[in-house]
Amino acid sequence: MKTWITYIAALLMGLAAALLMSSIDLAYEIISSVSSFLVSFGMFITIPVVFISFASGTASLMKDRKGWKTAGMSFLWSVISALVLAFAACIIFIAEPEAFPVTSSAGSAPGTLSSHVYYMLSSSSSSLYPGNPFLTLATTIRFILPVVIVAWIFGLALKPSSDIIRPAYTTMNSFAEVMYRISRTYSVYGFFLTFFASASLFIGIYQEKTLFAAPEYAVLIVLALAAAVLIILPLLYGVFTGFKKNPYKVLLRSIAPALLAFSSSNSVCTIPVSESIARQNLGVQKRISSVTVPVFSIIGKGGSAFISTIILLSLYQATANEAPGTGVIAATALTAVLVSFISSFSMGTETALITVLTLNILGINLYGAENAIIAMLPLIGGLGAMVDSIISSYGSSIVATAIGTDIEIPYRDTI
Repeated sequence: MKTWITYIAALLMGLAAALLMSSIDLAYEIISSVSSFLVSFGMFITIPVVFISFASGTASLMKDRKGWKTAGMSFLWSVISALVLAFAACIIFIAEPEAFPVTSSAGSAPGTLSSHVYYMLSSSSSSLYPGNPFLTLATTIRFILPVVIVAWIFGLALKPSSDIIRPAYTTMNSFAEVMYRISRTYSVYGFFLTFFASASLFIGIYQEKTLFAAPEYAVLIVLALAAAVLIILPLLYGVFTGFKKNPYKVLLRSIAPALLAFSSSNSVCTIPVSESIARQNLGVQKRISSVTVPVFSIIGKGGSAFISTIILLSLYQATANEAPGTGVIAATALTAVLVSFISSFSMGTETALITVLTLNILGINLYGAENAIIAMLPLIGGLGAMVDSIISSYGSSIVATAIGTDIEIPYRDTI
């Protein structure tokens, strides 16, 4: 059965399980524990997959002199998609302004959210200090930039520019194929993770009950998400590909990593699925998906910028009891985009980092009102991660098209 079907079924079963067991505390604890374990296991798989496949992909792209074009197109798509989505969020909010609702965390002590963000920044930044590369690979959990840097250095050295290097290049390429076999298996059975993660997420939403008390805000989020996923990103993909490829085919075939990202709020554990889907379903070469997917998981955070912009504008309205001015709206969107490029420092809570740093950069004091998003972080982070995953799938396809190596995969051959 195709992954897009099994992952949708897993999400719906997670919703059903949440409705049935939402009032049973022990059931929620068990589901949350299993979900946390499976997400950690996904990250456990991701690190060797990223290191080996990224190094192999870098060497292959540099061998054929396509490395810089791949990097350039990846960066361009990340920037343009983030800018377009952030300013689209502004337009949506202006058309339908809603204040951020009061949540169970609204009364938290001022600085609670900021403390978490600065702790994540400090922890992730320290891992960038050059030391033992093998220790870096062994200790990396959420922030994969150090792994990518080490893999990039190895990949450059693996470029088969002489006869003595070619055996090492061939060996690494073979190991990359092994990693893709692991990723394919992970993709096929990843619906188990989606089920437990979505059940945990939906139970948390039900117990929080904020969206039930403020349905207007839920409608705003749903409409904004639908506009981003079904209109804005497909149109932008069409522009980048010259309208020669069907964006909705890419979207349908990329549902699995999108739903996994939504339910887990974690872009790292989604990487093996994204790489496998890009190769098996979207016709992206292994060497391209091996590089683009990890890169997009670091800088392709247009979805997180999109959700964060809406959150920030609604927080302004909730605090000041009036809609913010045009200048504030534009400054918020632009700052959120800039901050999004470092939001992977706080993997899993990118929206929290974007929110806190944007407020600090703009010098806006909400007197602790931003703590209201803490109770909603699993949902907010999940929505941002889902759109980020779709951006990654579109971006990999765009890079493959730009390089001229994309192929059409018959539906019967997809996973």
